[in-house]
Amino acid sequence: MKRINATEGIMILTLIVLIPIACVSLLASPLLTSLQDPKALLFQEVNQAMEQAKAVQAEVFSPRQFESGVKYYQEADEEYQKGKNLEDIRKKLKMATVYLLKSIETTKLFGNNFTDCVSARNDALSAEAPQYRKDEWEEAESALNQAAKTLEQGDLKGAQSRARKAEEFYRQVELESIKANYLDETQALLEEAKKTDVRKRAPYTLSLAQKLASKAETLLAENRYDTDEARQLAQEAKYEAQHAIYLSQRIKELESEKKTIETILLDAEKPIQKIGDEFDLSTRFHQGFDPPTTSVIQKIQHLQKEVASLEQDLSDKTEQLATLSEQVSKMESQLGDLKSKEASLTQLMEQQRQAREIFLRVEKSFTPEEAQIVRVGNQVIIRLYGLTFHVGKATIESQYFGLLSKVLKAIEEYPECGITVEGHTDSWGGDEANQRLSTKRAEAVREYLLATAGLDTSRVIAVGYGETKPVATNETKEGRRKNRRIDIVIHPQK
Repeated sequence: MKRINATEGIMILTLIVLIPIACVSLLASPLLTSLQDPKALLFQEVNQAMEQAKAVQAEVFSPRQFESGVKYYQEADEEYQKGKNLEDIRKKLKMATVYLLKSIETTKLFGNNFTDCVSARNDALSAEAPQYRKDEWEEAESALNQAAKTLEQGDLKGAQSRARKAEEFYRQVELESIKANYLDETQALLEEAKKTDVRKRAPYTLSLAQKLASKAETLLAENRYDTDEARQLAQEAKYEAQHAIYLSQRIKELESEKKTIETILLDAEKPIQKIGDEFDLSTRFHQGFDPPTTSVIQKIQHLQKEVASLEQDLSDKTEQLATLSEQVSKMESQLGDLKSKEASLTQLMEQQRQAREIFLRVEKSFTPEEAQIVRVGNQVIIRLYGLTFHVGKATIESQYFGLLSKVLKAIEEYPECGITVEGHTDSWGGDEANQRLSTKRAEAVREYLLATAGLDTSRVIAVGYGETKPVATNETKEGRRKNRRIDIVIHPQK
């Protein structure tokens, strides 16, 4: 028997290891998979065409050709399942592929020639037309189907006419769907109110709900693509309708309980009294609701300032901790020079103390109605809630000159800092219009500051952010008031 040398032994062992690996790789290869599944190989081309046709929605824009392709595909599939003649199956698959590819080309032709119709359909889908206005949606789809079939027949002019009609249907159903999305529930509540005693017992609130709903509907009709204001008006209309129904029910209960106006007013005092008790305030109503309400608001504002101050203290301590950590790391690697390290920390703490003192002076110079003063890191932001403009205007009225004088005094506290005047709006109105308006208002304030104080023009810049940086919700009147603002941002020079 021939003896195997070491080299031959290694080669044999290598083959023993590699042959199983090669077998596993072969089993996992697409080639063997196709060989194991002859149907996948046979239907490969038509399956690719089917995927491409569905991807471009050929069933919508080329319905007959797509339907023919599907018909031949299904017949081929059935014959394959029954084990019929392979050549006949191949012919049907070829016909299916031809029709599906034709449907793709027709779909592209439709998109190139009737872009407005396609856009209208997409917009209607975005408005959830099939959900909110099913019948009208199906009518628009039927019109599109006729346009697509006409194009398949090679009649481009006839298809254009039908596509325009489909576009009109889609635009109408889009608008109706937007209205339904925002107003259907409100209209249902208003109808409910009409059938009860709401009109008799809460006429003012019901009338307000009707006016808001009507205004929302008008806005949607005028500009369906800027829905912020209309949506918020619709939400307010819904609330007022619910409010009117509640008021009517409550008034009816009070009538049945035969309560006097005195007991009703005493009951109305209780919620404010509870809030005052939580804040440890002495609430008295001998001068009406306004004094105790003002006391509660002032308490809340005071707490908000305390929270902001604590947050800033936390930020300062975090900065100090980071400085200490950095110093400890350095000291661990190189001992010595401790006095220098201590001095840098002391200097940082002194800078922070001075910054807090300046911030408090600035904060005290403004009333809560005039401005909110905020610290964000080294930046100080003066949110000028008290500076307002007429709708759509950027002219500063003389009544606000005093407020802007306070701003200039605040800027004097930061002689080495740069100033950014930011203009902001609420979400009502178009995005582009809000952007332009916020920029104009910021520029107007910048020009006033430069002209009044003689500041270096390089120190002051103006930026408009439109509706992109709200500080409150746009769903309420008070929130929108806060979002319509000028921010004076004082920041260190880079």
